[in-house]
Amino acid sequence: MPRRFTAGVILVVSSIFVVLGLGGGILFVPILHWMGYDLQTVAIPLGLLLNGLNTMLALIPYGRAGLVDWKGGWPMALAAAATAPIGALVQPLLPSGTVLALFAGAVTVAALRALWGARSRPWSSAMGREPSKSGPLLRNGFRVGIGAVVGFVGGLLGIGAGFVVAPAFLSLGYPPKQTAATTALVVTVCSFAGVAGYAPRLDFPVAVAVLSALAVVIGSQVGARLMLSDAKPSWITRGYVVILVGVAIKLVWEASNSVFS
Repeated sequence: MPRRFTAGVILVVSSIFVVLGLGGGILFVPILHWMGYDLQTVAIPLGLLLNGLNTMLALIPYGRAGLVDWKGGWPMALAAAATAPIGALVQPLLPSGTVLALFAGAVTVAALRALWGARSRPWSSAMGREPSKSGPLLRNGFRVGIGAVVGFVGGLLGIGAGFVVAPAFLSLGYPPKQTAATTALVVTVCSFAGVAGYAPRLDFPVAVAVLSALAVVIGSQVGARLMLSDAKPSWITRGYVVILVGVAIKLVWEASNSVFS
């Protein structure tokens, strides 16, 4: 797969995922893996870095628009920051087939969650769910618990796990745009904390890393502006679901061949 084509795909993925408050690592990693780069030493850490860069750049316009709930987002973000490096340290200890199977499982869960969400509650809904009736202590405990799980999984597999974070914020009563913006905060912190865990072993192919980073810079701004506008994102949601399901099927097939071969 040519580098420029890969950068173009990453640009499109960045735009789509930012609209939904996600980083894109769940697709960046397979793209890099299918380019021929090693899953554990290149695709996962580089995908995690691109994931964090994507959501970090989107946070700038989100913050200016006042959409980020900094107070509500930080408990989850800090919990993720504490466990993401642990996941990054555990990953090299696992066989490559196991890591691929776990990643395929994560993408499958995300695809099923996206299918369910697309059918039951369109992203373009003007309101979030009914606010949780629990007290501040329980709500913050919920945030910390989700953050700890998301951080470990993110560091282990190179994903920001926004597909888990976003529903968590929706369940707390956040409206969709604030959910996307605050999810971006958590995913950013989780991703860079995970990259820190990989720091002693980072060995990126420079040309691919630079082209991919440039694509993410452009894609994140395109996606952020789409999200901040009143443009209907229904086509984006449908595209996200279709792409994710297709990637999940391919990864499950690949993982099953790896396990049973």
